[in-house]
Amino acid sequence: MACFQRSNDLRGFTLVEVLFALAILAFLLGSSTIALSVLRGDTDLQAEARSFQRVLELARNKTIASEGDARHGVYVDVGANQYVLFQGDDYASGVSEGVFQLRDTIEFESASFGGGQEVVFDRIQGTTSQAGSAVLRVKADSADIRTVSVEQSGNMEIGSGVPPVGGECDPAGDRICDSRHVHIDYVGRAIDTALEEILLDFESNGTIDETILIVDHLSGGQIVWEGTIEVGGEDQKLKIHTHALNDVGWTTQFSVHRDRRYNTKSLTISVPGTAAEPDSGTLIQYDAAGGVTPGTSVYVSATEEQ
Repeated sequence: MACFQRSNDLRGFTLVEVLFALAILAFLLGSSTIALSVLRGDTDLQAEARSFQRVLELARNKTIASEGDARHGVYVDVGANQYVLFQGDDYASGVSEGVFQLRDTIEFESASFGGGQEVVFDRIQGTTSQAGSAVLRVKADSADIRTVSVEQSGNMEIGSGVPPVGGECDPAGDRICDSRHVHIDYVGRAIDTALEEILLDFESNGTIDETILIVDHLSGGQIVWEGTIEVGGEDQKLKIHTHALNDVGWTTQFSVHRDRRYNTKSLTISVPGTAAEPDSGTLIQYDAAGGVTPGTSVYVSATEEQ
């Protein structure tokens, strides 16, 4: 008669094995939770930066439209992680038109607009004397940040990372300055907007890669151009505009945005003038890493990193 007996190789899990398996499971679940938290934080950060920019744009548009026959602005309360849309010349005496709270995954790291925490726009043109920026970050990852900047012209942009503070352009260290955004004062010659061009020479080899006809890029009485140019198989993204154009004393202030994340080539920018009044010099030069050399034009009086 057949006899069945249990094999000694078949045995239950020991307590140590069970605990080990649970530890592995907990580790995997924890890693997944962290990854999802980081992903959610970055998504929230992008959304909050865009929302903040939209409220800034709303304040500017309300001012340009003379809504309420008044100026409008935005006040940032860094400690409370919220910002306020208001009507008036300043937040203290103004009327609140909306309070916006950041979601719980995001916080303000800092805000500085003209040395304060509010930016108010000027009527008609939508400019501001309180240029500056606010930095938002993910609470769970303070290295994941977005900077929302407002220029004197009223233009706004969102960037990743915080530009360094201090250095030659601002020894006191009380405002943001970086070669990705440069102002160039061009003084003593009237620019003929109907005839003149801006020339872009990438890799600074004497070959003009892009010719910008000024007459085709005028908006609100200022030069406004933005484009992407392929150089050596790589896209280069650039923005050039003016804050003042043929102002008092034939003063023009150019503003150039060259973000080092999107530019890998050296660049020379020039405004060659007209046959009657040529300008053989350059407006500004960048090396491949973003280092700035002031232009050689006799009309370039100052070059300042913002």
